[in-house]
Amino acid sequence: MSATEEAKQRDHAGVAFHPPLLLVASLGVGFLLRWLVPLSVPTSVPAMIGQAIVALALAIFFWTVSTMLHGHASIPTNRPTDAIVTGGPFRFSRNPIYLSMILLQIGIGVWTNSSWFFVLAAMSIGLLTWGVIRREERYLEQKFGDQYLSYKSRVRRWI
Repeated sequence: MSATEEAKQRDHAGVAFHPPLLLVASLGVGFLLRWLVPLSVPTSVPAMIGQAIVALALAIFFWTVSTMLHGHASIPTNRPTDAIVTGGPFRFSRNPIYLSMILLQIGIGVWTNSSWFFVLAAMSIGLLTWGVIRREERYLEQKFGDQYLSYKSRVRRWI
């Protein structure tokens, strides 16, 4: 393998896990816990509110993916990032895909009247911050320097 090929293989954030796997695991555990040990939401929020939050999460996700594709940025965390995308949902959040994942969990919790999804969403925030976001931010700071630092100073991590 040439030095160029080795450098390309190392040109990624080196995240601890792939975020979609965390989402699938969280949702699976949430539905399992809801079935085994029901834990209702203390207030009676209409299921429609949960459905609206799920729809919002999906809209943010697809808006983000579209923005990234138009900005020629890679989406998988194990691929090199060739561009800093600052338009679309990236004007409001540095991590809109992860935000949509958390909103999806919260929306499902409201929709199904299960507090487990809120607990798992909180855990997901911690895991994403530790295992993915901080590593991505270090990678982007090293790769793009002042360009990323300037963006980071203007836009919040979550919202």
